[in-house]
Amino acid sequence: MARDTRGPMPPETSDLRRVSLNPPHWRQARRLLAVEAVVTGVIGVVGLIGVAVAPHNDGWRVLGVPLTPALSAVLIGIGVAAALAMTHRRAAKVFTLAMSAATVALMIICSVAAVHHDPGPLGFTAPAILLWTILFCWSIASAMWVFPDQIQGPDWVPRRRPRRPADTAASARRAKS
Repeated sequence: MARDTRGPMPPETSDLRRVSLNPPHWRQARRLLAVEAVVTGVIGVVGLIGVAVAPHNDGWRVLGVPLTPALSAVLIGIGVAAALAMTHRRAAKVFTLAMSAATVALMIICSVAAVHHDPGPLGFTAPAILLWTILFCWSIASAMWVFPDQIQGPDWVPRRRPRRPADTAASARRAKS
């Protein structure tokens, strides 16, 4: 039992019950992870196809981001990891937090590399900053859906109690006194 619900309930809140937000949020978080897996996987595969079609350069560019072989492999790895994270809530928690930390680091590294005009094997250019920023925002949003009770707390809803004539009469007597 959570620390905030241990012990007797105060009389003014005795008609409330604690409801975890995890079950509906987990279903929605799985959808977010599925979208992330599909999108990053498809972009990674497109990058590898572009490298295979045009091996003399860094492959194709998507929205200005050069899809180098290394970046394409990283995106495919992110897609596979997101697909695996959909299977268990604990894996999703680890994945979303790890992705959030990694993408923040990659945003910073990409910014420095773009300023120095040294894209490196992962194609760190100015448009790639946007790619890592989008992945960061997506990972943070997914983490907020995977950790709902820890972030915003549980929801408190009124208990469903059947109205009986005896209850109504007893409450009327209490109100008069």
